Amino acid sequence: MRLITTAIAVALVAAPALASAAPPVVLVQAGHLSPGEPGYLAQTGASGNPFGSESEFNRRVRDDIVKRLKAAGVDARPLAARVEPLGVAGATFLSVHHDSPGGAAMVGHAVTGGNENYYHGQGFGTASPTPYSDSAPHRTPATTVSPAVQRTSAGTARRVSSALGGIFTRANGARAAFRGVIPPNSNRRMNHFYGYYRTTAQSRVLVEVGAAPDDNAFLRRTSLIGKTLSGALVADLRARGLL
Repeated sequence: MRLITTAIAVALVAAPALASAAPPVVLVQAGHLSPGEPGYLAQTGASGNPFGSESEFNRRVRDDIVKRLKAAGVDARPLAARVEPLGVAGATFLSVHHDSPGGAAMVGHAVTGGNENYYHGQGFGTASPTPYSDSAPHRTPATTVSPAVQRTSAGTARRVSSALGGIFTRANGARAAFRGVIPPNSNRRMNHFYGYYRTTAQSRVLVEVGAAPDDNAFLRRTSLIGKTLSGALVADLRARGLL
Protein backbone atom coordinates (compact mmCIF):
# COMPACT_ATOMS: atom_id res chain seq x y z
CA MET A 1 0.00 0.00 0.00
CA ARG A 2 2.85 2.34 0.86
CA LEU A 3 4.51 1.65 -2.54
CA ILE A 4 1.29 2.43 -4.41
CA THR A 5 0.80 5.66 -2.45
CA THR A 6 4.38 6.71 -3.20
CA ALA A 7 3.96 5.99 -6.92
CA ILE A 8 0.78 8.07 -7.07
CA ALA A 9 2.50 10.94 -5.29
CA VAL A 10 5.39 10.86 -7.75
CA ALA A 11 2.99 10.84 -10.70
CA LEU A 12 1.07 13.82 -9.32
CA VAL A 13 4.28 15.78 -8.88
CA ALA A 14 5.56 14.89 -12.37
CA ALA A 15 2.30 15.56 -14.24
CA PRO A 16 2.30 19.37 -13.88
CA ALA A 17 5.92 19.53 -15.02
CA LEU A 18 5.09 17.62 -18.19
CA ALA A 19 1.98 19.68 -18.82
CA SER A 20 3.90 22.95 -18.42
CA ALA A 21 6.62 22.12 -20.96
CA ALA A 22 6.57 24.97 -23.48
CA PRO A 23 6.37 24.10 -27.18
CA PRO A 24 9.45 24.93 -29.26
CA VAL A 25 9.53 28.39 -30.82
CA VAL A 26 10.13 28.54 -34.57
CA LEU A 27 10.64 31.93 -36.22
CA VAL A 28 9.62 32.04 -39.88
CA GLN A 29 10.72 35.12 -41.81
CA ALA A 30 9.28 36.29 -45.12
CA GLY A 31 12.38 37.74 -46.77
CA HIS A 32 12.14 41.34 -48.02
CA LEU A 33 8.68 41.84 -46.53
CA SER A 34 8.11 45.34 -45.13
CA PRO A 35 9.04 46.67 -42.64
CA GLY A 36 12.63 46.32 -43.77
CA GLU A 37 15.88 45.99 -41.85
CA PRO A 38 18.07 49.13 -41.50
CA GLY A 39 21.17 48.78 -43.65
CA TYR A 40 19.36 46.53 -46.14
CA LEU A 41 16.35 48.62 -47.16
CA ALA A 42 17.43 48.76 -50.83
CA GLN A 43 17.28 44.96 -51.08
CA THR A 44 13.64 44.54 -52.08
CA GLY A 45 13.99 41.07 -53.57
CA ALA A 46 13.81 39.38 -56.95
CA SER A 47 11.06 39.91 -59.49
CA GLY A 48 9.23 37.85 -62.08
CA ASN A 49 7.37 35.35 -59.91
CA PRO A 50 3.61 34.72 -60.29
CA PHE A 51 2.69 36.96 -57.34
CA GLY A 52 4.23 40.28 -58.40
CA SER A 53 7.09 40.48 -55.92
CA GLU A 54 9.39 38.18 -54.03
CA SER A 55 8.11 39.53 -50.72
CA GLU A 56 4.55 38.46 -51.59
CA PHE A 57 5.68 34.95 -52.52
CA ASN A 58 7.71 34.76 -49.32
CA ARG A 59 4.73 35.96 -47.26
CA ARG A 60 2.43 33.31 -48.72
CA VAL A 61 4.88 30.51 -48.03
CA ARG A 62 5.68 31.86 -44.56
CA ASP A 63 2.01 32.00 -43.59
CA ASP A 64 1.42 28.47 -44.84
CA ILE A 65 4.40 27.18 -42.85
CA VAL A 66 3.28 28.99 -39.70
CA LYS A 67 -0.24 27.57 -39.97
CA ARG A 68 1.02 24.02 -40.36
CA LEU A 69 3.59 24.32 -37.58
CA LYS A 70 0.95 25.58 -35.16
CA ALA A 71 -1.25 22.59 -36.06
CA ALA A 72 1.73 20.36 -35.18
CA GLY A 73 2.03 21.90 -31.71
CA VAL A 74 4.85 24.34 -32.47
CA ASP A 75 4.92 27.94 -31.25
CA ALA A 76 5.41 29.35 -34.76
CA ARG A 77 5.91 33.10 -35.11
CA PRO A 78 5.83 35.02 -38.41
CA LEU A 79 8.49 37.66 -39.02
CA ALA A 80 8.93 40.37 -41.63
CA ALA A 81 12.32 41.48 -42.96
CA ARG A 82 12.92 43.46 -39.77
CA VAL A 83 13.37 40.85 -37.03
CA GLU A 84 11.45 41.86 -33.91
CA PRO A 85 12.21 41.84 -31.11
CA LEU A 86 15.94 42.22 -31.63
CA GLY A 87 17.68 39.14 -30.23
CA VAL A 88 14.49 37.06 -30.17
CA ALA A 89 15.09 33.52 -28.93
CA GLY A 90 13.84 30.30 -30.46
CA ALA A 91 14.65 26.75 -31.46
CA THR A 92 14.81 27.56 -35.16
CA PHE A 93 14.93 30.61 -37.44
CA LEU A 94 14.00 30.04 -41.10
CA SER A 95 14.13 32.80 -43.71
CA VAL A 96 12.10 32.14 -46.88
CA HIS A 97 13.24 33.51 -50.28
CA HIS A 98 13.36 32.75 -53.99
CA ASP A 99 16.27 33.44 -56.30
CA SER A 100 16.56 35.67 -59.37
CA PRO A 101 16.77 34.72 -63.09
CA GLY A 102 19.58 32.24 -63.72
CA GLY A 103 19.65 31.30 -60.05
CA ALA A 104 18.88 28.08 -58.24
CA ALA A 105 17.09 26.43 -55.36
CA MET A 106 19.48 26.07 -52.42
CA VAL A 107 19.80 26.20 -48.66
CA GLY A 108 22.27 28.20 -46.58
CA HIS A 109 22.87 28.29 -42.85
CA ALA A 110 24.62 30.38 -40.24
CA VAL A 111 28.41 30.02 -40.22
CA THR A 112 30.70 31.03 -37.37
CA GLY A 113 33.87 33.04 -37.78
CA GLY A 114 32.47 36.13 -39.46
CA ASN A 115 30.11 39.04 -39.18
CA GLU A 116 26.90 39.97 -40.89
CA ASN A 117 27.17 41.55 -44.34
CA TYR A 118 27.66 45.25 -45.00
CA TYR A 119 26.86 47.07 -48.23
CA HIS A 120 27.06 50.55 -49.69
CA GLY A 121 24.20 52.68 -48.45
CA GLN A 122 21.12 50.61 -47.73
CA GLY A 123 22.23 47.46 -49.52
CA PHE A 124 24.07 48.13 -52.78
CA GLY A 125 27.21 46.45 -54.11
CA THR A 126 29.25 43.49 -52.92
CA ALA A 127 28.74 41.97 -49.49
CA SER A 128 31.58 42.79 -47.08
CA PRO A 129 32.35 41.47 -43.58
CA THR A 130 33.23 45.02 -42.49
CA PRO A 131 31.38 48.30 -43.12
CA TYR A 132 32.10 50.52 -46.10
CA SER A 133 32.61 54.21 -45.43
CA ASP A 134 29.08 54.84 -46.71
CA SER A 135 27.32 51.83 -45.15
CA ALA A 136 24.05 52.76 -43.50
CA PRO A 137 23.94 52.12 -39.74
CA HIS A 138 22.80 48.68 -38.60
CA ARG A 139 20.78 47.90 -35.51
CA THR A 140 22.87 46.89 -32.54
CA PRO A 141 23.82 44.88 -30.65
CA ALA A 142 24.10 42.10 -33.20
CA THR A 143 23.95 38.52 -31.95
CA THR A 144 26.69 35.99 -32.67
CA VAL A 145 26.98 32.60 -34.36
CA SER A 146 28.73 30.06 -32.16
CA PRO A 147 30.16 26.71 -33.31
CA ALA A 148 27.18 25.03 -31.63
CA VAL A 149 24.75 27.20 -33.60
CA GLN A 150 26.61 26.37 -36.83
CA ARG A 151 26.40 22.63 -36.14
CA THR A 152 22.70 22.73 -35.31
CA SER A 153 21.99 24.99 -38.28
CA ALA A 154 23.80 22.61 -40.61
CA GLY A 155 21.61 19.73 -39.44
CA THR A 156 18.43 21.73 -39.99
CA ALA A 157 19.68 22.82 -43.41
CA ARG A 158 20.27 19.21 -44.45
CA ARG A 159 16.72 18.22 -43.50
CA VAL A 160 15.23 21.25 -45.25
CA SER A 161 17.32 20.57 -48.35
CA SER A 162 16.38 16.89 -48.47
CA ALA A 163 12.68 17.72 -48.22
CA LEU A 164 12.83 20.51 -50.80
CA GLY A 165 14.83 18.34 -53.19
CA GLY A 166 12.08 15.74 -53.05
CA ILE A 167 9.52 18.13 -54.56
CA PHE A 168 11.82 20.28 -56.72
CA THR A 169 11.10 18.24 -59.82
CA ARG A 170 10.14 18.87 -63.42
CA ALA A 171 6.80 17.20 -62.70
CA ASN A 172 6.12 19.96 -60.16
CA GLY A 173 7.24 22.73 -62.52
CA ALA A 174 10.87 23.20 -61.44
CA ARG A 175 13.31 24.08 -64.21
CA ALA A 176 16.31 25.74 -62.52
CA ALA A 177 19.18 23.95 -60.79
CA PHE A 178 18.96 22.47 -57.30
CA ARG A 179 22.18 22.97 -55.34
CA GLY A 180 21.15 21.58 -51.96
CA VAL A 181 23.07 22.85 -48.93
CA ILE A 182 25.74 25.25 -50.09
CA PRO A 183 29.25 24.92 -48.58
CA PRO A 184 30.21 27.17 -45.66
CA ASN A 185 31.50 30.56 -46.80
CA SER A 186 30.61 29.85 -50.44
CA ASN A 187 27.96 32.57 -50.52
CA ARG A 188 28.33 35.47 -48.08
CA ARG A 189 24.79 36.68 -48.73
CA MET A 190 23.35 33.39 -47.51
CA ASN A 191 25.89 32.15 -44.96
CA HIS A 192 26.22 35.55 -43.25
CA PHE A 193 22.65 36.72 -43.76
CA TYR A 194 21.77 39.57 -41.42
CA GLY A 195 18.81 37.68 -39.96
CA TYR A 196 21.18 35.23 -38.27
CA TYR A 197 22.53 38.18 -36.26
CA ARG A 198 19.12 39.43 -35.09
CA THR A 199 18.10 36.28 -33.19
CA THR A 200 19.54 33.92 -30.63
CA ALA A 201 17.78 30.89 -32.15
CA GLN A 202 19.65 27.61 -31.77
CA SER A 203 19.38 26.94 -35.53
CA ARG A 204 19.41 29.56 -38.33
CA VAL A 205 18.70 28.72 -41.96
CA LEU A 206 17.83 30.51 -45.21
CA VAL A 207 16.13 28.75 -48.13
CA GLU A 208 15.99 29.90 -51.74
CA VAL A 209 12.96 27.89 -52.84
CA GLY A 210 13.64 28.30 -56.55
CA ALA A 211 14.40 30.93 -59.17
CA ALA A 212 11.93 33.16 -60.99
CA PRO A 213 10.84 33.11 -63.75
CA ASP A 214 12.37 29.70 -64.57
CA ASP A 215 10.55 27.98 -61.72
CA ASN A 216 7.29 29.91 -61.85
CA ALA A 217 5.17 26.80 -62.30
CA PHE A 218 6.79 25.40 -59.16
CA LEU A 219 6.63 28.68 -57.22
CA ARG A 220 2.87 28.80 -57.75
CA ARG A 221 2.60 25.71 -55.55
CA THR A 222 2.90 27.60 -52.29
CA SER A 223 0.79 25.07 -50.38
CA LEU A 224 3.04 22.18 -51.44
CA ILE A 225 6.13 24.21 -50.60
CA GLY A 226 4.74 25.22 -47.20
CA LYS A 227 3.72 21.65 -46.39
CA THR A 228 7.17 20.34 -47.34
CA LEU A 229 9.18 22.94 -45.46
CA SER A 230 7.01 22.76 -42.33
CA GLY A 231 7.33 18.97 -42.39
CA ALA A 232 11.11 19.28 -42.53
CA LEU A 233 11.11 21.67 -39.57
CA VAL A 234 8.91 19.36 -37.51
CA ALA A 235 11.17 16.40 -38.33
CA ASP A 236 14.19 18.47 -37.32
CA LEU A 237 12.63 19.49 -34.00
CA ARG A 238 11.82 15.85 -33.26
CA ALA A 239 15.35 14.75 -34.14
CA ARG A 240 16.66 17.38 -31.73
CA GLY A 241 14.33 16.15 -28.96
CA LEU A 242 12.34 19.39 -28.88
CA LEU A 243 8.95 18.08 -30.03
